[in-house]
Amino acid sequence: MKTNKKKIAFVIGALRPGGAERVISTLSNELVEKYQVTIITFTKSDPFYPLDSRIKVVSCFDDIDKPTSAIGSIRLNFELTRRVSKITRNEQIDLLIGFITSANIIATIAAKLNNIPCLISERNNPLSNSIPKFWLILRKHVYPMANHLIVQTKNVKQIYVPLVKSRDISILPNPLSSELSLLRNETHPRENIILSVGRLTNDKQHHKLINAFHTLEPEGWKVMIIGAGPKKESLIELIKSHDLGDKIEILSHIKDIHNYYNKASLFVFTSKSEGFPNALLEAMHFSLPCISTDCDFGPSDLINDGVNGFLVPVDDQNLLTSKMSELIYEEKLRTQFSEKARETSEQYTSKKVTAQWDAIIKTHIK
Repeated sequence: MKTNKKKIAFVIGALRPGGAERVISTLSNELVEKYQVTIITFTKSDPFYPLDSRIKVVSCFDDIDKPTSAIGSIRLNFELTRRVSKITRNEQIDLLIGFITSANIIATIAAKLNNIPCLISERNNPLSNSIPKFWLILRKHVYPMANHLIVQTKNVKQIYVPLVKSRDISILPNPLSSELSLLRNETHPRENIILSVGRLTNDKQHHKLINAFHTLEPEGWKVMIIGAGPKKESLIELIKSHDLGDKIEILSHIKDIHNYYNKASLFVFTSKSEGFPNALLEAMHFSLPCISTDCDFGPSDLINDGVNGFLVPVDDQNLLTSKMSELIYEEKLRTQFSEKARETSEQYTSKKVTAQWDAIIKTHIK
C-alpha cells in the first residue's frame, strides 16, 4: 500500500541491550505513526526491545571482526559509511538520525553524500576517556556538518556549544518506553531487594554497591545486579571473597526487567560516568527510592538530593554506605522518595519526549 509518509532512518551499531538501543526502539515505535521508519545497523542482531512490525531494520554486515590495526579500522569505517550511504539511497530516506559518536559521524557523512539532512544524538559522556582518539578527531570535524545535535542535559550542551552553533543544539531527555510503563504494578508486594541495573564495566562501579552491602549486611536483605559485561567474573570473585554468594546475585540478559523493578525496595546506581542514566529513570518511574552517585551528566537532572532520592559523590564509599543504611531502615523515607521519584519521571513519558523529537524532525525534513 502506497503512503505519503516521509522516510526517516536511525543509524546505530546494533539493536542489542542498552540505553541508546532502548531509546531508538521507543522513538521508532512512536514515530512510525507519522513516518516510514527504518533502523540501519552496522551488524545484524535480533532486536532486544519490542519493535512495531512496520519498522524496517537493515544491516550493513552480518557480523564484524574487530580491526587489529589503525588501517583496518579506517577501512572498516570507510566501508560502513559506504554501505550506510547505499542503504539510505536504496531506501529513499529523507532524513538520517545518528545515535552515539561513531554512528553520528557515519550518518552525517552518508547524509551529505545523499544530499539529505542529518540529526545526530550524543548519548555518552563527551569527556569520557573511553572514546578513541580517532573518533574524537572525527567528531571535531564532522559534528559541525550535521544539521542538528541533540543532547540530554544542559551541561553536555555547554560542552558542545564551541563546536556546534548553540541554535543547532537541543536538549531532549530520554523517553520512557510506553511498553515498560504499562508493566508497572503498584499492587505487587515489595521484597527486601536492593536492585542495580547497568553494564558490568569499570564505569558502572558495581563493586561499590557490593562493598557497601558487605559493610552493612542488613538482616533479610538481598542485592540483585542486572547486567552483562567484562567485569562480571571479577565481581563474582568479589562477592565470593565477602562470602555473600547467597545474598548477592548477578543476572545477565534479562528481558522481563519490569519484574525486578516491581518487586525491589531500593535502587542503587554507582556509575562514575554517564550520558543519561536510563536505568535510574526507569527505576524512579517504577516508584523505587533511589541512591545515585552524582557523576557528570544525568543523575543530578533527575534527583533533587534529599527530596526524591539521594545523590552521593562518586568516590565517597562511606556516604554511599550511610545512605543505603538510612533507606534500608527508614521505611517512611523510602515511601516519600518513592512517591516523589514517580512524580519526577512523568515528564519523561514517551509521548511527551517523542513530540519534541517530531518538532525537530519537521524543521529539517522537506
